Amino acid sequence: MTFEEWALLETSYDSAYKNLALEETLITTQQPETAPRIRIWSNPPATVAGRFQDIHLEADTTLCARANVTVARRFTGGGTVYHDDGNLNFTLVTCEPVIDLKKIQYRNISILKEMLLRMDVESTITNPNSMSVNGKKISGASLAVRRNIVLWHASFLVSTDPSTIAQILSPSREMFATTRVRSRWEPVTNLQTVLSRPVKTQEVKEQFLKTMEDLFQIRVRTGELSSEERAMTNQLHDLKYSTREWIYQGTVK
Repeated sequence: MTFEEWALLETSYDSAYKNLALEETLITTQQPETAPRIRIWSNPPATVAGRFQDIHLEADTTLCARANVTVARRFTGGGTVYHDDGNLNFTLVTCEPVIDLKKIQYRNISILKEMLLRMDVESTITNPNSMSVNGKKISGASLAVRRNIVLWHASFLVSTDPSTIAQILSPSREMFATTRVRSRWEPVTNLQTVLSRPVKTQEVKEQFLKTMEDLFQIRVRTGELSSEERAMTNQLHDLKYSTREWIYQGTVK
C-alpha cells in the first residue's frame, strides 16, 4: 500500500526517557493501513545507549551525573550516542511488506545524504547505519522491526560540541572483554562546523522534510498522537524507560 501523505509528529518532551518511550509506542501502535509517520525531535542533554550495551563501558556515567546529563537506553540496537539541543533526531515509522533490512537502512540514510547535498555538503555513507563528512561521523542510525512495521531513527549533529561528545563517550574508546555490543568509536563533526556558519535545527528540519517529499513523492501533513498513544508512552516511561533496571541492565521488573 502506498500513501500520498505521511503524518508529521513534532512531539518532543523535556525528558529523554519519555522521548524514548514514545519511540516504542509508535512502532507498537502503527498499523499497515495507516499513513507512515515522520517524527522530528530532540532531547535535553542525554547519553543514550543501544539496547544491548553495557552503559558503563560506553559512557562516563560519573561525568554525566556531574554535568546533569541523563543516562538512558533505547529499545533499538547500535551504539551509544550523545544528545542535546544541537542534535536533531529523525524517526520514520513505515510498513514494509518485504523486510530487507540493508535496503531499508540504505534507503533511509540516503535521505540524509541527499539533504546534505542540497546544502552543498558532500557526505559518505560509511555503513548502512552511519554517515560521515570529511572522514568524521555526522549521523548514526538504528532500527527495529515488529510484525511488518519498521521504526528507523537517526541522530544528526547540527551544532553539538564534538569535544563534549568525546568526553562523555570516552570509555567507548577503551577495549574491554564483554559479551555486550560495543560502540565503534569515530571522530565526529557537526553541520555548523562543516558549513562554517551558524546553523539552526529549524533549517535542517525544513530541508529534511522537503527532501522527504521530493524523494518519496509525498506530501507531509501535521499528525497528532492519540489518547491511547499518550497513555502508552506514559506507562512505558514509568515502568520501563525511567527505571534503573532498564537503564543499566537492559531489563525491567
